[in-house]
Order: sequence, then C-alpha cells, then structure tokens
Amino acid sequence: MNSVTSERKSPGAFSVVIAGLAAAACVPLFIAAAVTVYIHARFGDTARIRARPVPAPPGRASGARTMAEVMGLLKQIPFEMRMAPTLAAVLCGLLDAMPRILNSIKVTAGLVYAYPGVFEPVMLESDDGTPLCGLLALQPGDSKKPALVIAHGFFNSKNSFGMLSLARRAYFEWGFNVLALDLRDAGDSSRFSEAPLSWGCRESEDIAAAVDYLSATGRVSTTGVCGFGMGGSSAILAACRTESDRRLSGGVVSLNGYADARRFVNDIATVPGPSPAAFLRWLSLKLFLTVKTLAGGPRPFSDPRAYTREVASQYYELSEQDLYAGASPARCIADMEVPCLVTHSLDDPVTAVDEAYDLLAAAADNPLVDSLVVPSGAHVLYSLVCPSWFYQTLRTFFTYWGEFNPNPAHYVRHPGNDILGNLEN
Repeated sequence: MNSVTSERKSPGAFSVVIAGLAAAACVPLFIAAAVTVYIHARFGDTARIRARPVPAPPGRASGARTMAEVMGLLKQIPFEMRMAPTLAAVLCGLLDAMPRILNSIKVTAGLVYAYPGVFEPVMLESDDGTPLCGLLALQPGDSKKPALVIAHGFFNSKNSFGMLSLARRAYFEWGFNVLALDLRDAGDSSRFSEAPLSWGCRESEDIAAAVDYLSATGRVSTTGVCGFGMGGSSAILAACRTESDRRLSGGVVSLNGYADARRFVNDIATVPGPSPAAFLRWLSLKLFLTVKTLAGGPRPFSDPRAYTREVASQYYELSEQDLYAGASPARCIADMEVPCLVTHSLDDPVTAVDEAYDLLAAAADNPLVDSLVVPSGAHVLYSLVCPSWFYQTLRTFFTYWGEFNPNPAHYVRHPGNDILGNLEN
C-alpha cells in the first residue's frame, strides 16, 4: 500500500518535461531582467552625466572634409574578433528573445526598457501622419551638439541589445545627442498605428521625420543616422530625399543593408539548403511574422512575400513593383549628397554580402559613398563579435562628420570632387 501511494505522489515524466520547458522559456526573461538591472545600476544616475569634449579628428585644420580622408582613418582601425559568430548569435538570441516576442504583439510592445533615465520618451509623426515613438537623450548645456538617429532592422525595435549598446555609447562616451527610434509597425510605434512593415519604402520617411524632429529642437548642429539591416537600407533612402540632404550632413552608416528589397524578401522567404542553422533562422523568421500578424490581424501570415502583396501593398495603395522599388536603395544611392559608409560582413547569413557589392556598383561614380567589408560579424552582431573595431569605426566616422562647434555651419558639396567644407568654422 505504501509503495502504491509513493508512486502516485511522484511526478510523471510528462510533468517533468513541462516544468523543464517552462523553466527554459523563462531564461530569456531572466537574462533581460538582469541586463536591465545592470544598466540602470551602471547608468541610471543622471548626476554622473557630464558633457565630454570630443577633439576634432586629424586633418581638419582647414575645415575641409573628404570621404577619402575619413576612409583612410577607418582603414587604420584594426579588426579583432572577440567572439565566434555562432556564439554571438546564441547570446544575442537570448538577450533579444523576450523583447522581440513582446514587441511582435501590440499590447506588449515596448514593455522591456533597459535605457538609462536620461533617455526620455518622445512621439513624432512621419510624412504620412504615422505616429512614431522613440527615446531621446540630449546632452546637457545650451550649445549645439551633433545628433545620431539609430534605426533598427525588420522584426526588431529600439529595445534590442545592439540598439541599446550603441545608444549608450554614443551618448555617454561620444558626446552625441541620441534618438533611438521605433520605426512603424515596431516596438512602441506599433501601438499607435496600423501602418504595416514596408521594407524601407515608408520607413525611410520615418527616419527623415526623425531628422527633422531633431533639427526642430534647436539643440542639434548636424545629424547622422546609423541603421541596422533594413534600417540601414532605409537610412540610405532617407538620405536620398532632397529635403533631408543638409540636415543629414552628419553622415549615414548602413550596417548589412540590402540593395534590392524584392530580392532580399525572396531570399528570406525561400527554404534554405541543408544547413540546420540556416533552416532554424528561416523558421524563426516565419514564426515571428506569424505571431506578429496573428496578434495584429487581419489574419496570420508566415510568408513575407504574401504579407507584402496582401497587406503592405494594399495598405499603402502601391503596386508590389512600386513598393519594392521604393524600398531599394540601389535605385538612388548614386545621387545621394551626404557621406555614406556601407558596412557588411562576409559571413552574414541573412543579407548576403553581394547586396553591399551591388550598392557600391550602383554608387560607383559617387565620391561620397564608400564601404568597409569585414571578415566576420554575422548579421549585425558586431557589438559582440568585434566590439572594439565596431565602436571605434562608428565613433571615428560620425565624429569626423559631426559638428561640435556651436557656431552655425554651412554644408556644401563641391561639384566634381568629394570635398565637404564648413564656410563658417
């Protein structure tokens, strides 16, 4: 009798498996909570914040700036890999899993906040009236400082590890004003609008609106944009908008962006080859799209091509051809009139490095566009794979083009060469 009672009280194998799965599902939440606590403890005290003077880069005594010169500086920065790309992908997946899942559903979007208190919530409008949310940190004091807009990739938000890490460094260490932006249909912005993902066609307008918003604060001298993945392609498209040229004189860095939106969407929608890792990435993208569209309606989609055709194209009243064309920076990069650095990694498993080569081919006659292609970094995991090279490269580029002098500066492009000058300096 006692043995029978004992057997009934012991947990079954099924219960053990369920408990194990539940515990595993909570791991990303615990990691996100730990990161949040650490960042608040390390950076939450606004009394520690001080304006940091940033010295002018070498070779600017005359006030003239050239893309050739800044590329010379960037190529001197040694590339050093600190973490294997596979390990970086696993770690980033753990850090971003919970925020990404929460951000895929409107009612839970933006619940994970790890930004220091100096970053304050702001809301602005894109050109078509779509409300956008972001977190803005302005440097103390009344003098104008350069600003940096940070734009995320698809199925992501400002609450990702890479966005947060860059925003903190740009503000606390580099002395920039920083706006971490949620593009339409992402993060907090998804709470206030039904506007769907458009692969950069309308997201470029979101970035241009953020640049205009910063200009209107009266605290910004120049503005640069750093875009991750789709955000990088959108940043190039925003820079091609003529009304934003002068306000984007702080430069654009496109991290692992694509040249042709239709080709990119087809690539991520196609079942990959026999590689288990590639299949897992493909399956996770389909899962995130399904969860996002299941929660937001009108019905779930797992194929990004069908989503583009039946949701985005219909919402924006554009043909598929026009939407993809409007989301493809290769069509306009030759004419952009602001400094642009195209950065890509050879081992990117999501956006093939051929996209970067196609961007460079399209901009072959534009002296303001150049590139850095590095051996490793996976899909925009530079902050983990090669952090020293990554942050030093971005700081050098944006500090070079940024204007720390509080006096008004005039930005011009001299026809026939790649010289940018300040008439007042």
